Amino acid sequence: MLSDIFMGLGALGLLLLGMDWLSKGLKTAAGPALMQFLQRWTAKPWQGVMFGTAATIAVQSSTVLTVTTIGFVNAGIVSLQNAAFVIYGSNVGTSLTGWFVALVGLQFKIDTLALPMVGIGAILKLFAKQNRAQSIGEALIGFGLFFLGLAYLKNSFDAVFVDIEFAALSQLGFWGIILGVLIGTFLSVVMQASIAVIALVITAVSSGVLPLALAAAFVIGANLGTTSTAIFSTLAATAKAKRLAMLHVIFNVITGVTAILILNPLLWLISLLQDALFHDPNPAISLALFHTLFNVLGVMLMWPLTKWVVQFLDNRFQTQRIGQLRVLDASSLSIPAVAIKTLSIECLRVGQLISSQALLLSKGQPLNSDTQAQIRELQNSINHYLLQLGKSPLAEREAKALNALVKNLLRLEMTLQLLPELAKQAQRDAQMFLPEQAFWQQLENAHWPEDAQTVRNGYRELIRQRQKLKDQLYLLVLTERVSNDSGGDQLLRFAELRRFNQQLTRAVLALANLQVQADSSNFKSSNKDDQHAS
Repeated sequence: MLSDIFMGLGALGLLLLGMDWLSKGLKTAAGPALMQFLQRWTAKPWQGVMFGTAATIAVQSSTVLTVTTIGFVNAGIVSLQNAAFVIYGSNVGTSLTGWFVALVGLQFKIDTLALPMVGIGAILKLFAKQNRAQSIGEALIGFGLFFLGLAYLKNSFDAVFVDIEFAALSQLGFWGIILGVLIGTFLSVVMQASIAVIALVITAVSSGVLPLALAAAFVIGANLGTTSTAIFSTLAATAKAKRLAMLHVIFNVITGVTAILILNPLLWLISLLQDALFHDPNPAISLALFHTLFNVLGVMLMWPLTKWVVQFLDNRFQTQRIGQLRVLDASSLSIPAVAIKTLSIECLRVGQLISSQALLLSKGQPLNSDTQAQIRELQNSINHYLLQLGKSPLAEREAKALNALVKNLLRLEMTLQLLPELAKQAQRDAQMFLPEQAFWQQLENAHWPEDAQTVRNGYRELIRQRQKLKDQLYLLVLTERVSNDSGGDQLLRFAELRRFNQQLTRAVLALANLQVQADSSNFKSSNKDDQHAS
């Protein structure tokens, strides 16, 4: 008895480990394609649902897709409304994986193929030279472990849990169903993999351990539990991420409540459908059919409501401090190209905040110490995610983009350190920064990357104005209207100011260029913007 319990725990571990390897391997192998399809195939609601369904089947994890979609919403690649339908589709995709478990995992001795899959996957993982081949190997190992765990799990249910009276919960009526929903939610939250919970429940119902109605309640709970990952991932996330997580919760709650209210009619309909389609009652197939039906029903319910739900959420989570990240959080790291774009957006915001501080000086106002502290807080947060991205496996073009991000963040740090010196100059001469005023205003209000050319032109004009002022200073020194000491001091101040403007302009133009390259997934090293700012 005890050995069977331990076998069940080990089987559950294999199931979870297999799901983790399978989803990671498939996500890495399909990462760039996933991004391109998400950009191209989510413009219409039905496309979003189809993409969400297919992508969840492809990576075998609605959690991976949800976190990835949050990253895309943060980066501005996908709107909240379009992302909503991707999330709906991911729930449908999860239910279709249940069909695979019911029809293949339990009907055939797939565990006989599991070990060969693990073996082939290990060979690819250890000896393949290409990253994609290694990722496919990892996915094969995960696939083998998942079905190996499923086979052992079925045996443990048959040996250990067959005498447990789960039917007693059914005798509680409505409250027994609610308790089943809560248990399913708890299991999904603990395992952080609703597909694993559903596989567990399908295995239990196929073994006769769990009555169908109660198993349906467990599946509803597992659906609700999937929202926990989105919620956990957005506790310290951006406003956009919180809105999408909240939308995910609203969808799953509405779907779950509806399924509970019409549970008996749905089970009756499923009985009719199974009799018509299969001619042989099979509780595992009935449960898979129930899971698919109530998720499709949820999509149909939410479809006309999505516009108003999105409008409601757009007015939430508005209050943010300057030092808080706006588009960058852990979800952005799921695909490197998205991470590069969101990092560049946040770095550009640092540049604009520094420009706003310089603009204060040009208007005769002192620096804002609180804003400077928040800029440093923002830089520290960006550095944290830069380090996280640096630990991820990156393609050569992505590694070059990461180096460019670090280089330009250091330039911004240099300009921030120069601000106190500029403040001292402003105290000596209130008119010192009048030539820069229009340019710094332009930087503060720029929309990237659209205004990159306007900023280049503004910088060139500023350089011409400053050269004229230097020529005038040379003439004043030559005619002895300004002493050599005073002239030398002014030239030093000019050089310091030129250094500030040059580094700030180089940084923002290079970051804007990175943003464009991230959109096209084409990171190329370029010194064009450095040359423009020289």
